[in-house]
Amino acid sequence: MHIPDGYISPEAAATMAVISIIFLVLSWKKAKATCPKALAPLLAVSSAFVFAAQMINFPIIYGTSGHLVGGTFLSIILGPYAAILSMTVVLLMQALFFADGGIIALGANIFNMAVIGGLSFYIVKLIAGSSIKGKRFFIGVFAASWLSVILGALACGLQIGFSPAFIEAGGITVTVPAMLFWHVLIGLGEATITTTAITQLHRVQPAILNGLAFLKREAI
Repeated sequence: MHIPDGYISPEAAATMAVISIIFLVLSWKKAKATCPKALAPLLAVSSAFVFAAQMINFPIIYGTSGHLVGGTFLSIILGPYAAILSMTVVLLMQALFFADGGIIALGANIFNMAVIGGLSFYIVKLIAGSSIKGKRFFIGVFAASWLSVILGALACGLQIGFSPAFIEAGGITVTVPAMLFWHVLIGLGEATITTTAITQLHRVQPAILNGLAFLKREAI
């Protein structure tokens, strides 16, 4: 889902940058109000963990592989707003130092992975309510993780498909099915890894799951 530069039009890139900046400003204000005082160290540690986790790829089919995105995982660890900020740090580092996603397309990548991933927290909320244990909670984590990948892939397919570079090749009729086909499968890997990790953390170290307290008090 990392869109390189040149795959979307400058107008689309600028629009997505503005949208992502709005979400980042709101997330920063919310995170400062709801997270512990040590927000910066918390973001640094969580971002470093997800950055490293994304380096590990798992096989899908036909030689294709996927990797953890981590948006839902971070939202359970940090809450949705700090998760958006943490994922943005990861994407910024990848774009600047590893050319994994373009600089001009950074706003689109932030929206597709950081914003959608962080806000997938509310899918957990929708399914689990205020419950922080039991089947409903873990079903919510699984569903949110999977849907965060699907919705991110859909947004990516639409952004690329409406780009002049791809319109002549079929536009969204080609890009959206192509993105969704692979990411339906990648999303299952994401959901399995995320749910397993959260299950184990909930069992052995529930105190670090700051999103659980947020889950209990946050209204949809």
